[in-house]
Amino acid sequence: MNLSNMYLPSLPPKAFLTFFGFLLLCHESEVHLLSMANPREKASEDHPLTSDSPSVPLRIFLSSISPQSPQLPRKGVSCEDLMPEALDGFADVPEFSQTLIRAALVLALQRAGCSQHAETLVLDLYKELGQVDSDDLLFVMAGSTNTTHSPGQRKSSVALQFNLDQLAQTPVHHCRGLLPVNGSLLYGKAHKVYRGFPAASKACHRLGDSCAGVASNDSSSFYVVERKGSYFLPRHGATSWLHQCRRLGRGRRSTAEDCDNETEEKIYLILDWIPWVGGLYSFATSVYFAKLNCLELAHQRAMSCAIDIGHDLLLFATGGASGVLGMGIYAGLKPGLKTAVRAMLRYLREEVHSFPVPSNYSGPLTTF
Repeated sequence: MNLSNMYLPSLPPKAFLTFFGFLLLCHESEVHLLSMANPREKASEDHPLTSDSPSVPLRIFLSSISPQSPQLPRKGVSCEDLMPEALDGFADVPEFSQTLIRAALVLALQRAGCSQHAETLVLDLYKELGQVDSDDLLFVMAGSTNTTHSPGQRKSSVALQFNLDQLAQTPVHHCRGLLPVNGSLLYGKAHKVYRGFPAASKACHRLGDSCAGVASNDSSSFYVVERKGSYFLPRHGATSWLHQCRRLGRGRRSTAEDCDNETEEKIYLILDWIPWVGGLYSFATSVYFAKLNCLELAHQRAMSCAIDIGHDLLLFATGGASGVLGMGIYAGLKPGLKTAVRAMLRYLREEVHSFPVPSNYSGPLTTF
């Protein structure tokens, strides 16, 4: 194995800046960093690289994340409590969301002092995505954590709440009015395409509850998007219009007993006081509880970590869960899990600022 090619993952310059900026941030926060003078020598001494271990740069990176004191097992929560298997029904969460949840829990476990459990999840990611994509995902996700967000960067929670509601598949009624949503694009089956917004707005109103809203790829084409299977994904400079509807009560598949879990609540209350760990755990459980139709809990967890983890990352976790196809369109390639992750990474690095009109956008394409 050529270690020289593994010293640094295949990240573009902006990703490197994010990664090393993150390391500097950790240093300023009195987080111990390993010496980077000779990483290959250091890695070979402390963590021999084998076929069943994380890559050299990832080993060094994870080792640089020192746990908070006291470590998690001393605070009444075990390392196993942060593993995906501790979440009943985790297998029912969409594959794309499972992948992002595992990545979030890798970082949470490492910061909580559960390095062996973190490494186990890294190997799971390697099986799903391969080494390069997994390393890139963890580097970029860590770079998004604890990043300072100015008030102007704080985006509306409307799109995120819509995605969570769509995951729970709760029915709607009494829809009226279109609400502008900036910085996000509404995806789904196009009912019809219009050349002007007023015509699209009237068409959405006629559709009633089955209309999710209106989306525009440019200033002249306005898509009326059907509600079933629709979702938001972040897009620089985009504007969509969400059909405002009332959501019915908690979904049929969920009961109060399903959502009230004393053990999980205890874990959350303990982790919420630990920097990094609480936010990453909230990120993971917001998607999980939405899938269980526990919308109140899902919204609570999502809102508590949207600033710390990143609004756009949460949009990908919830919207991408419903629409890996859309993520494939975003990348301009054949859709799939790896393609979706790469598309998300490219967006988070802000290398892609435009979004072409999907050539295979479903629904009629005749304009009126």
